[in-house]
Parts: sequence; C-alpha cells; structure tokens
Amino acid sequence: MTENAHKLNFKAGFLQSTVAVLCGAVVLSAAFAMAVSVQAKVDDDPRPETAAVPAPYAELQYATVTGSTNGISVTMLPVVLSNGTIVYKNLSIPIEVTESSTGAVTVTAGTVAVAAAPTPQIGSFKAGNYAGPGGGTGQLLTLTGPGVTANGATEWSVSTTAGETGCSYPTSANFYVGPIASNPLYSRLKAAGITAVAGNAGYYYGVMGQQTCGNDVPGGWWANGNLVGFSQNGNALTVVSFTDYGTDQATPGSQITYIYR
Repeated sequence: MTENAHKLNFKAGFLQSTVAVLCGAVVLSAAFAMAVSVQAKVDDDPRPETAAVPAPYAELQYATVTGSTNGISVTMLPVVLSNGTIVYKNLSIPIEVTESSTGAVTVTAGTVAVAAAPTPQIGSFKAGNYAGPGGGTGQLLTLTGPGVTANGATEWSVSTTAGETGCSYPTSANFYVGPIASNPLYSRLKAAGITAVAGNAGYYYGVMGQQTCGNDVPGGWWANGNLVGFSQNGNALTVVSFTDYGTDQATPGSQITYIYR
C-alpha cells in the first residue's frame, strides 16, 4: 500500500472515531438534559407532603377520680383533640364483682358512660409573670392556673416570682373563678356582705397565705388569712384586700395592680 493510501485510511478512521465520540456526547447530553428536566418537574411539584394527624388523647392525670361501691367516677377529664382543642368529659364506670362456687373472684368493668363536663371558667385571667407599679424587679408575682374544681370552677394561685427585690403583696394567695356560691369561702364572703355573682367590679375571691414582708396577722390589709379579690383587664392584674386587722368588709380597702411581662 502506498503512503497516500495509508494517510487516507488513517484520516477515515480518525473521522469515524470522531463521529462516534460526538454521537456519544450528543446522546449523553440529551440524557442529562432529560434527567434535569425530570428533576425540575419533581422539584416544582406543588403538592405538599401529607402531615400525620396526631391522635387524640386523654389527660387522666388532671382529672378527679373518685371511687364508690361498685363504681368509679372520673370528672373533668381533659381530652385533647387532634387539632389541639381541649374538651372535658365526665365518666362513670360500673364495676361488677362475681364469685364462683369455688371461691374464685372476678372483677370486671361494665360499659363506660360518658357525658360532657362543664367548660372550665377562667374569666380573663392569664397565667404568667407580672411586675408591680413602676416595673423593674421590686414587686414581682407569678399567676398559676387554672386548676379545675367542682362544676367547672377553677382555682388559681399567686406567688412571689424569683428575682423579686422588694415586697410583693400578696406574697401568696389562692382564689377561685366561678359562681360565688361555689367558692369555698362563700359563707365568709356572705357574712362580709359580698354577694355579687363575680364580686364587686368583677372580682373573684380568695384568701392570702403567709406573708413575708413584715405586715402579717393580726394587722394590716396585706396579712395572712385576709380576704382578697382578683380581676384582670387585658394585661393588668388587680389585687384588692377586703380585710383589715382581722375584720372583713364589703368593699376593698387597699389595691395594687400588676402588669403582665
């Protein structure tokens, strides 16, 4: 074969190889473009992932459970629904006891009766930390609640907040939100002439605990055992005292207002 023929064969082979490489590159480019397009469609898919719906549950630890002969009662049982809403239920569970001829004892629960419980009454109270007049750390109270009591009434408490540097009145107290007749202090309130459904100016009533600011029983408006009233308007928590030197009265004689912080 002549030298020219060798050159022609080499050029032909080179061209065939080049064409094959180019064809392969085109195929790979097309495949890559298709993959990118598919991925883009997947990424642009507007359909959100379906979130798992939480199962409802009962908070038996916050209910009142009482026993009687052949029965169990569960009152004010909080039931948390899947959307976070809380409803309250009362349960009645009959208990059946049987004894065989051989003396074997069997205890079984009957059909549970479920009824809606009264909705807890909380008024406009908001649990949390409050600062007294002037703000700062001089007078700090923490409002805690609600705790559910009879017929949907609720119990709340206040205590001095950690970090307080002055004298907060009251240092501690408990009060009840609900019809005044359901208040455990009703007889005392009535004797003092306090008979309004929610008290004077919307107050709900309670009693002060042991005070630590030097103004304790037997004297003063802010003393251990005094009748106190609480009301809330927005972020303002107002506390008033109805007792002075051991004598209850129908109208408050001292007042202090705390602001939610």
